[in-house]
Amino acid sequence: MKKHILASAILSSAFGLAHADDGNSITLYGVLDVAVGAVEHSPNGSAFFPATVNPVSKVSTAFNHSVIGMFNGGISDSRWGIRGNEDLGGNLHAFFGLESGINVPTGNINNGAASVAGSNNTVGAASALSGQIFNRGAFVGLRHDTYGSVELGRTTTLGFDTILNYDPVFAAQLFSPLGFSGSYSAGGITEGSRTDNNIKYQNHTGPINYGLSYSLGGIAGNYRAGSTIGANLGYEDHNFGIQATYYSARDAIHSGALVGANPIGSPLTGTNVGALTLANDEDVMIAAKYAIGAGTIKVGYERFELRAPSDPVGPGVTTNYFGFSGTLTNTVNPTKSNVYFAGGDYKFTPRLDVAGGFYDTQTVQSTGVAGGNQLQYSILADYRFTRRTDVYAGFMFSKFNGAAFNGFEPTNYIAATGIRTLF
Repeated sequence: MKKHILASAILSSAFGLAHADDGNSITLYGVLDVAVGAVEHSPNGSAFFPATVNPVSKVSTAFNHSVIGMFNGGISDSRWGIRGNEDLGGNLHAFFGLESGINVPTGNINNGAASVAGSNNTVGAASALSGQIFNRGAFVGLRHDTYGSVELGRTTTLGFDTILNYDPVFAAQLFSPLGFSGSYSAGGITEGSRTDNNIKYQNHTGPINYGLSYSLGGIAGNYRAGSTIGANLGYEDHNFGIQATYYSARDAIHSGALVGANPIGSPLTGTNVGALTLANDEDVMIAAKYAIGAGTIKVGYERFELRAPSDPVGPGVTTNYFGFSGTLTNTVNPTKSNVYFAGGDYKFTPRLDVAGGFYDTQTVQSTGVAGGNQLQYSILADYRFTRRTDVYAGFMFSKFNGAAFNGFEPTNYIAATGIRTLF
């Protein structure tokens, strides 16, 4: 009963303050996005994973069949949230945000970790969205009209913010390897697209924007363990924009499911996510865009490296991974990867926008690391009925080359069409 009263009070406040005239507001908002489609090679879809299926990562040859189904978030991960702003006077504002990602086909909260720990023959992939009530964001901050904003809590990384604006295919969850929730975007690992315990500063001076972030690890006796730092510098003016970002994580935990779906007979069931690795991560990215009439061209380059952790663990250590258990081992051989992307979109009419993108992800061969590259070709057509509701159709083809993909399917594709509505 108390929960219902609290929810009613929150919603009543949201709708009441949203129409206030004093510059203060609380807004309830959301996105519902569902697609129906097919993936060439895939295990069963997951009722918990943010994108339901994994059309991006390499797939074991054990899964030589296609999956037709209903998928969550073809373009945008489905979500709901509450955001607020209060005018404190003197050009100073307080603000907050709470945002929760959901899987609309099943009604579950996004939980990549639960998909990894799920039953055999089911999609399992790493994600920053792993069962937290407000998995997409939870922060409070202050913003000054001249001196910029500082927010504290669980926030997106500066690199992920850049991807949202510079990915050729709108950072679409099912049609872009950068937008996919189980991929390498913004920091080399998807778990790094959002950061807990983060202090994030952003500002701009004319067309120049800049930001800094630092997250606290909270480890007793070693304040640097588990911490991250980030920075960005950019220029946005008229038809041209360019952004450069940097991200570094110390002692980051990686799920082994990042490289593909669980094979048949996998022990990843119940509350165990299997093998986890500990690593230091470093990522740099530069991206640019240029608008020409109704079209926009976007290009970018990202380089990330996963190497031995600063604070290694001993053998046989188990750790908590988003509420599940796993065996933690240290990264030994550094993995270096380069990502090149290019493409853009063209608005044939005010309602019809068509985007295309090419992505080349290269794993550099080194001691203990097999080399190879995966090529992704994507096209997405989006038709907007109104400002709030649109329909879309997309296709992405993947080609895997080199020793890094031995024992995995050489190709994969996804074709899907869906509807998205905002409130």
